[in-house]
Amino acid sequence: MDSKCFRYFIEVYECGSINKAAKHLGLSQPNLSVCIKNAEKELGFSVFSRNNNRIQLTSEGELFLKSAHKIVTELDAIGNIPSLFVNKGNISVSSTYSFDFMNLFMQFKKKNPARNIEDSFKETGLIQVIRDVVDKRYRMGLFYCFDSISESYFEMAEKYNMKLIPIAKSKPLILLTSKKNPLALRREIEFERIRELRCIMYENFKFEEWLGILGFEDDNKILYVFDRGGLLDAIKQSNYSTVMMKRFSDMSYSSECVEIPVVNAPCGMSAYLMYHSAYVPNPREKIFIRQLKALFND
Repeated sequence: MDSKCFRYFIEVYECGSINKAAKHLGLSQPNLSVCIKNAEKELGFSVFSRNNNRIQLTSEGELFLKSAHKIVTELDAIGNIPSLFVNKGNISVSSTYSFDFMNLFMQFKKKNPARNIEDSFKETGLIQVIRDVVDKRYRMGLFYCFDSISESYFEMAEKYNMKLIPIAKSKPLILLTSKKNPLALRREIEFERIRELRCIMYENFKFEEWLGILGFEDDNKILYVFDRGGLLDAIKQSNYSTVMMKRFSDMSYSSECVEIPVVNAPCGMSAYLMYHSAYVPNPREKIFIRQLKALFND
């Protein structure tokens, strides 16, 4: 089977119709239909069932598509092997917004300077971090999530042939708020009370994987921001708060903010490092990974 057919099947499934997929692929609808039909004949089973002009996966098709995703990912990885070794000694990380991650990266650069190469460290939302690593824009991804949904990321890693390495496991939650906020007088805050607060949330995170777990039914009380600077400014100048994983670096967020322990939470948060299974981290990246683990183990 031509390797392009795997991409065709994936595109048809994601578009929901052969006609839409053909437009995305730059093919004519009849040509794509023939390609799909011939490939199914070669496979010996139908990948799609057609019901009232709607495309649905058959039971065999569901298994086939899982393998097709892995094959396409590996083909892309092979095609990107040269780019993985450009500036082989540099750090290439896409990370979710994190004071700990960024501070450690800057400390690492001071102690382990790179010569004639440029390190790359990008802060963005969780969804974009995953895309950056899957699409090979960055070699490694750093992110944190609630323990209750961590299994879904291991499944995602397997789907895209990634390694997912725990950096911090089941760490406690804190509420970050302004010292001017009446909440700042509390020694702790119950997890159940968070849904009553006005909270700040990074824009590029999934509702059900963050606000949903915190108990919010909608985002009417949520202020969305796009970077750490915006989050910190909003907290200092208002009664908004945000929930995050307990920090482990010595540097404080701000002299104007306070961290309040969250108690009786149903789960903690964990941090993970992700990269393609075919990639072997370079010496500086290995040092960076060791220091990440040491930071949270302390």
